[in-house]
Amino acid sequence: MMNLVEKFERYLIEGGKNTKTIESYVGDTAAFVGFLESKGVNFNGEVKRFHITSYGNHLIENQYELSTINKKVNSIQSFNKYLVDNGYTKEVVVDIAKDRVKLTYGSERQVEVLEDKQVERILFYIQNEEKVSKRNKMIILLLLYTGLRVSE
Repeated sequence: MMNLVEKFERYLIEGGKNTKTIESYVGDTAAFVGFLESKGVNFNGEVKRFHITSYGNHLIENQYELSTINKKVNSIQSFNKYLVDNGYTKEVVVDIAKDRVKLTYGSERQVEVLEDKQVERILFYIQNEEKVSKRNKMIILLLLYTGLRVSE
């Protein structure tokens, strides 16, 4: 018999979600269910508000990055909606406005940026068509001028 996390995974696959999204949601959901079970909860699909706040506190205590915690909250919200839609629980208890962790003023992490001289060196280097293909040149320009993250 399939457990709820496996059913959720099948639901995401059938819904046409991206492979990486499915992998992320299922991993986050499995970790959440594992956390509940480690606390003695026999998880049958019933999610309580207390479960969400306890898990959030657990993540904070274990010094997860805020962006990671917020990603996990999004995954659990999707799982919670799935459980409601399929009759396992009665209400959506994950509230993005309440459960997403916000940065306190002044605690923003410094973003590492390239200095002007470093950018200039890169730009000169990519001009050499013998060393850098047009494709790679375009990738470098895209990364330099759009501020894309590694994960994107």
